[in-house]
Amino acid sequence: MLSKISEMVFFTGGVGLNTWAKGGTINRELELYKRLSPHLRKISLVTYGGRADLEYIPECGDLSVYPTPWLLNAELTKYFVYNKYYSALKQTDLYKTNQIPGSEIPVWIKKKLKKKLIVRCGYLYSDAIKKDSNDFNKIARAIALERRVFIEADAGVVTSNWQREIILKEYQLPPEKVKVIPNYVLTDLFTPKIQEPQFDLIYVGRCSKEKNIDGLLNALKQLREKGERYSLLMVGNCRYDRKVRLLTSEYKLDVTFQDNVPNTSLPAFLNKARVYILPSFHEGHPKALLEAMSCGLPCIGTNVQGIREDIRHEETGYLCGTEPMSISAAVHDVLSDEGLQKKLGSNSRQYILDRYSIDIIVQKELRLIEDVMSG
Repeated sequence: MLSKISEMVFFTGGVGLNTWAKGGTINRELELYKRLSPHLRKISLVTYGGRADLEYIPECGDLSVYPTPWLLNAELTKYFVYNKYYSALKQTDLYKTNQIPGSEIPVWIKKKLKKKLIVRCGYLYSDAIKKDSNDFNKIARAIALERRVFIEADAGVVTSNWQREIILKEYQLPPEKVKVIPNYVLTDLFTPKIQEPQFDLIYVGRCSKEKNIDGLLNALKQLREKGERYSLLMVGNCRYDRKVRLLTSEYKLDVTFQDNVPNTSLPAFLNKARVYILPSFHEGHPKALLEAMSCGLPCIGTNVQGIREDIRHEETGYLCGTEPMSISAAVHDVLSDEGLQKKLGSNSRQYILDRYSIDIIVQKELRLIEDVMSG
């Protein structure tokens, strides 16, 4: 049956192949659909990078790409998609969203053409907006959109059990309608490498407020003042954050900045460090953390939602609070104990292999598609 089904994936609103390429994640993001493709009749991608996405179509292999400009809003964009790609939309059996923003487009088209729809969110949109904004209207719009798309969809997908519980409770959905399919890791790529570490710590990601980079830098300052000087490699866009650069200079920290790198190159950087650290105030299901664990790195993470679900304290990682004093204590504890590092690294690698290997996730995706299409 699966070989007769075609699926069309709608990107997050405003996001295109070019966005993934600039962020270094295009290979990782496309890999799932490349592995699903042989099992289905066809997989198509509706992307929102416009003409800039044309450059990256060769990287998509057998996947069909429908590049679309993101117009002033989703309302205008949906008419563009519907009119320009009507034939392809009509011939597709199943639509799928990549995140909540922009999902109103496939919801509207699903109703017009009477198709099946899977709504996926890697993070809870409404929850993220609540934590990052005090704008009541913005929060209300996020909740309304999230509620609408989960109700209209034939199935919903979240990446963690805690997210599923919130969705079921808030929107009064039947339990069988919302599934948990976690983020995947390319475990053959993200593997431990035996090499002499060049850095004590590594952080991979953005410098946005929820990442608590100030707290991390302050923790390293406290350690330096106690005579413990640890080196930190920061991979991502932090080098362009003026405040981060000022703090590293003011605190006299040993920090090396590295731009975003292709996901295929990231294991080499992870394996340059002794310990991975994620000091966030909150997370969804952080891919960088899972990839670091897959490399067998001992990982320090804050005891917050989205991190504590995968880091079991002193088993698969080391948990701490979000305040600088707690972060500094965790850094000291882990970096001063090689036996603990080996234990955490070995356990974390096995943990990822057992739960998040892409082969496991592909099978979950295929079972969901079959269930939706037979329902």
